[in-house]
Amino acid sequence: MIYRIWLRLICAAFILAVFFQLAAAQDNPEKEYQLEQITVTAKKEESPAYEKSVIPEEEVSRPSVGGSVVDALKNQAGVQLRRTSPIIPENNKLRLRGFDETRLRIEIDGVPIQGDGSYGGISVHWSTLSTEQVEQIEIQRGAVSAKYGNTLGGVVNIITKEPSDQPKTSVSSVYGSLDTWDSKISHSAKAGPFKWFLTGSHFETDGYLRNNYSDRNNISIQLGADLPLSVEIGAGFDYSEMETGMAVYNQPDSPFYDSGEPDADAGIIGGPGTRMRNGDLTWGDNSYADDENSTFKTFISKKFDTGSAKISYRLWNQERTEYFFDAANPGKKIYERTTKIEDNNWLLKADGQFTVKDHLLELGGELKQYGWGDQTVGYIDTAYFQQSINYFYYVKEGFKGQPDNKKYAAVYTQDTWRFHSDWELEIGLRQEWYSADEVDPEAFGFSWAAEEAEVDERHLDPRTALTWRPWEGGSATARFGIAHRYPTSPEHFWWYLNKGSDFFNAELHPEKALQYELGFEQSLTSVARAAVRGYYYDIENYISSTFVPGTGSVVYNIKEVKIKGLEIELSADLRKDLRAWTNFTWQDGDKSGDPWDVDNRLSNELPDFPETMFNTGLDYRLTRFQAKLSLNYISEREHFDGQDRINLDSYTLLNLFASYRFWENSWSKWELLLSVDNILDKDYEEEKGYPMPGIAALGGLKATF
Repeated sequence: MIYRIWLRLICAAFILAVFFQLAAAQDNPEKEYQLEQITVTAKKEESPAYEKSVIPEEEVSRPSVGGSVVDALKNQAGVQLRRTSPIIPENNKLRLRGFDETRLRIEIDGVPIQGDGSYGGISVHWSTLSTEQVEQIEIQRGAVSAKYGNTLGGVVNIITKEPSDQPKTSVSSVYGSLDTWDSKISHSAKAGPFKWFLTGSHFETDGYLRNNYSDRNNISIQLGADLPLSVEIGAGFDYSEMETGMAVYNQPDSPFYDSGEPDADAGIIGGPGTRMRNGDLTWGDNSYADDENSTFKTFISKKFDTGSAKISYRLWNQERTEYFFDAANPGKKIYERTTKIEDNNWLLKADGQFTVKDHLLELGGELKQYGWGDQTVGYIDTAYFQQSINYFYYVKEGFKGQPDNKKYAAVYTQDTWRFHSDWELEIGLRQEWYSADEVDPEAFGFSWAAEEAEVDERHLDPRTALTWRPWEGGSATARFGIAHRYPTSPEHFWWYLNKGSDFFNAELHPEKALQYELGFEQSLTSVARAAVRGYYYDIENYISSTFVPGTGSVVYNIKEVKIKGLEIELSADLRKDLRAWTNFTWQDGDKSGDPWDVDNRLSNELPDFPETMFNTGLDYRLTRFQAKLSLNYISEREHFDGQDRINLDSYTLLNLFASYRFWENSWSKWELLLSVDNILDKDYEEEKGYPMPGIAALGGLKATF
């Protein structure tokens, strides 16, 4: 609360001070400077059919009711968002080509940022990154090169801003629907060899679902220095603190139903956990969670005459305290626990690339150690819990964590060879090692041994690609790769639990994916571009899970999953100031050997998997004014609701963003911002049981100095 008040006061004082300075300068009329238009044309060899999709800064920083970086991805081909609430980044679930965040590689400046999702946590902590830090986001899909590792769906790389030669300060604040405030401040500068980038932000909203508010603060400090011998060093610290109201079950069958709030479900107490008494979700209003995420990172890099090398290190922690209150008496606390979801997990990564004649040689590796920390129960009223609480005594007493439970290591080498002016060959190999130690049964109070829960895997995966550029602006690329995906901590834990209790599951294997892709791209000077990409993935031992009342999560392998799809992207400059774009995704997922769906109730389809997705829009840009109108369509999806198969309806969203630079001089510029989502006010769900907001608008001001 104090942080929020001070941030607002500082921002308000800063804006007022600058405003009065501008008012005092009115005697000097504003001058406009028209710069000569510069057209940048990419070299022929820099436009392969598999080039990256790039989301620019202005689209990333667009205001939204979620206030999250992930909101900027929704217009991209192959992207599906599955959220229980857009205002809680921890509940954001990103899919690319049907693969969730555990099967993608999410990076910041080339360094992976995925957590392990321990204790029912999530893979990517989107809330730890303010949009004010982001220069652009790059997306590479599917069978990427060997340097990116065990990813099935592709790579999302978030590139942060570099300080400019001149000091730069930016302040913005927007307000809108759901009583949402989003305020940001940043400052960057250079002084001799030193440089820095500082950001702070505050986001708050009442939310859309019952008791699902959010109050979030972010701080980021990035420092760097350019040293002699072409050496650069840097270090950074990111911190986020968030209070989130836990969504309350609000359906007509609830004795505590509130017709004035949207009908919505609510999840179980985060795992490993249990439902409360008689399976009822008996927590109510005032239940909330405090989340703290912190990350320390550092790097050293050196440039050579023919290439460069870089070593990066990342250390991260997450601690979460949950407070549950009685649904009938919101003033009565019934449960409190604190969990170190991520406990000093770390990653070390090294990369190098060198040009030797017609070859681009890349090599490197990474080492990652991770696990989970302690869980402490501060208070419990056992009358509110099922009798199974006596069986899973950790729900009453907490347990000791295993911070060093898992290890991952990899090395890779890769050669991109331009053996002809029109042909390019890429060959790579990646060797991976993965180990998961046994789960300590004493930590959870179980009587069975856990030795059989160890996992020890090693694989050598090849990647190759061939690109042909038959004429100016055109290229075709064929790719093949093998990738493995290893169990996360929650999957490993629940598999151990199921196996030890002789329930359902016997073995757990890593996923192995054979990836085949073909892409074609054609550019018509700088006016238009078309790209077509087709892909087919054959995945053995696909890891899946479901929730079973009275048992918890059940983790198992599906014998085989096949995913195929087609992506088409088109863009054209209709006029100098108007650009049209569209992308279409068709995808299909089949499965066989599903031990949980032996009767093929999903007709061999993967759950929650839309067959078609379509995005289109117009970008309008003048010297001082820009606007973006976009439309998103997601087709219907089949979904498992317990043991029943149901259909989730398709939906279409229309969104608008506009900014107007109403004042600019030699030392500052001022912009008005407007963002409107779901203009048509459609009812829709990305995740079963959780309705999304109707029309939502935000407006505000941004000043840059």
